[in-house]
Parts: sequence; C-alpha cells; structure tokens
Amino acid sequence: MLNDIPDAWGPKFEGSSGAVTTTTTGPNAIGFASPVHMALVMFTPQPGREVALNSDRMSTFLAPAGSLEIIPATADLFARWHTPKENLLVALHPRRLSSLAELEFQKSDFDFRPPREGFIDERASLIATMIREEFRRAAQPNDLYLDSLITVFSTHLLRDHSSLQGRPVASYRGGLSVRVWKEINDYIHAGLSEDLSIDRLARLANLSPSHFLRAFRQTTGQPPHQYILALRLSLAERMIVETDKPLGQIARLVGFANHSHLSATMKRHRSATPSDLRRQSKIVC
Repeated sequence: MLNDIPDAWGPKFEGSSGAVTTTTTGPNAIGFASPVHMALVMFTPQPGREVALNSDRMSTFLAPAGSLEIIPATADLFARWHTPKENLLVALHPRRLSSLAELEFQKSDFDFRPPREGFIDERASLIATMIREEFRRAAQPNDLYLDSLITVFSTHLLRDHSSLQGRPVASYRGGLSVRVWKEINDYIHAGLSEDLSIDRLARLANLSPSHFLRAFRQTTGQPPHQYILALRLSLAERMIVETDKPLGQIARLVGFANHSHLSATMKRHRSATPSDLRRQSKIVC
C-alpha cells in the first residue's frame, strides 16, 4: 500500500489493519494517484507547503506540526515542500476501513471529509507520536502494538473526519465474559507462533476493534500487545532453559521474526539475552 513512497524516506510497517511509515525527506515533491485511503500527520512545521488534490490548482499554506491531511482512495495528489519534512503516513485499504465502519457504526458506506488546510488534530498527533516512538525504540517494532495503534487511528478518522461523524456508536462497557475470555486466551496461546491481529481477536469476541481493546484491558489490566509479548517471552525462556533447540528456531516458534528479534526484545524486557539464559542454565545444571 506504500509502494509510491520511497523506502529511503523511512521505515515501513504493514499489518492487517493498514500500513504506516514515518518519513524524513526534503525539500522534495511527490505525485501519485492514491490506491488506498491515506492520512498524513506532520511532525515538523511546513511553511509554504503546496498541495493539489484532484485539481490542477495548487494551494499554498502553513502546515503546522500536528496538522492532519487526508487523501481519499483514488484521489490524485501532488505535494511539494521547501524545508526538510518529518511526518507519519498511514495507508488504509478501503475494504478494511468499510469493515471497520460497519463494526463501529453499523454502516459500511462513508465519505471522508478532509479537514481544512493546516488543521491541527491533537488526537491524531498523539497516536502518530506513539507510532513514531515504537519505530525509534525497537529495531523490530511490535507488530500487534502497531496494528492496535493503526486501528485506533482509523477509528478516529471515521468518527471525526468522515460522513459518519455524529452517528451514534454502539456502547459497550465491562470486560470480556468468562466464556469469551477463555476462547480468546486459548486462541492466543495456540497461535503464539503466528501473526495475531486485533481484527481477528475482536471478531472472535464479537466486538468492534475499539471495544475489544477496551474490554481486553479491563479484563487483563494490559493491552493485547503487552499481554501477548509477556506470553511469548515466558515461553521462550522455558524453551531456552528446558530444551536444546537452536535459539533461532525457538524465536520462530514463539512468534519472533528471528534470533536477533528475540534477543533484542528479551534484552529490553528481561535484561538478559537468550544466549545469557542458556549459558546460565548450563552452569546451574
């Protein structure tokens, strides 16, 4: 979904909820027909930003840090900036966003209502900053965490910047029922080696993604990405100590991309690498 964005501009992530990249480039210009819905949040101010959306007429304006721009699917975009620019770009597939709208608003059809030029959206800016920090903090970002943030960002766009604005949202209070929690927990334990998505977990619970995220936290005291990461690390520790399986194989079996990914994550959260744990276990034995 981000093929039109040069890889050299910054790191990219694509999951079931959408794709995201933090880019740093400029001065520069770009033009393309957007294959999906896109949203741009500025991290740095852009004086004299030039944009043409579905038009030959260029608008020139100040885009402050925190400002939001929305590019609907199939729209023709041309943008030019004259100072170095850092921003977040989120790409959302129309079918996925329609499905989310159906779950949240019981209506899958909608039109985006892009904000005025230079409009600062504090909620979008906060989520964008959280995504940027995850890219910066980890060489291998937490996929489920980014998936959750993209889901929250998408829901915000639908609620505040589309024709669904003001439409009643089905209310949901409380945590997951005992039966649903058991089903969700069993599914997570059985799928630790797989890519677990918020969309899939929410559907199992028969909730919208935003309601599921709230209910999961109320049930466990943690967001899904933290709960699942803790399970993966605990399982990895047991396998490292109790088996002779290669560390790379253990990493894949518990849901990490490779040995380096597991090692960096374990070092950050447990202050020890897989090699440290295995070496210590052999000394004890």
